[in-house]
Amino acid sequence: MNTPLSDEELERLDAFLMSPRTPDETMDVETLDGFLVALQIGPEPLPEAEWLPQVFAGTPPEFADAVEADEVLGLLRRHAASLAEAFGPKQRQRVGEEPLYVPIVLSDEGADEHWQDSLGAYWAGGFRLGMLAHESQWQAALDEGETLYEPVAAILALEHGQEPEDDVPALGRAQREERISELPWLIEDVMFYWLERKYGRVDTVRHAQPKVGRNDPCPCGSGQKYKKCHGA
Repeated sequence: MNTPLSDEELERLDAFLMSPRTPDETMDVETLDGFLVALQIGPEPLPEAEWLPQVFAGTPPEFADAVEADEVLGLLRRHAASLAEAFGPKQRQRVGEEPLYVPIVLSDEGADEHWQDSLGAYWAGGFRLGMLAHESQWQAALDEGETLYEPVAAILALEHGQEPEDDVPALGRAQREERISELPWLIEDVMFYWLERKYGRVDTVRHAQPKVGRNDPCPCGSGQKYKKCHGA
């Protein structure tokens, strides 16, 4: 059994990921968590040799020595392994009122007074990057109907509206906080979809979630409304 990273270990990992010795586009812990969750609950696993370089934007970091390299890579591998355990096929049998996993969404109160306006955006961005690893399979499934589209669109709505060129309005603070509270259940709905595709349908506990309309962002990440993109 893999032991999930402690708060102290997550802080140490994030400190290295955000240090000057890593590429500018390196994922922080929140983005990393969304990325690895999408890989784990998606259509098929991605080998470490493919996902690990993406964490550092394809450029190896500058480790101080072999000890530091072993520690950082060990923390990354442990986090990935704990997610694999949390979302394994057998976990369908213990679904209930308690979530299988609570995503890592950082509260950066020290940034500025507007930090709540982007709460969860990095996690959703990481989730989108994880989807892109198997883009064709995700897109084909999203095009089939609302079963997968609705939870994915609800997740990705946390990311939209963060850039000036986005033509989709961002969620308000109250909407954002509510959506983050729903994240564990949205993740499980996505997990159920792909597990049923792989292993067949089983009785599971479905969680109520808000319907996502045709005016919401398209899950493909285009920034357009669904009705003007893949819902056209």
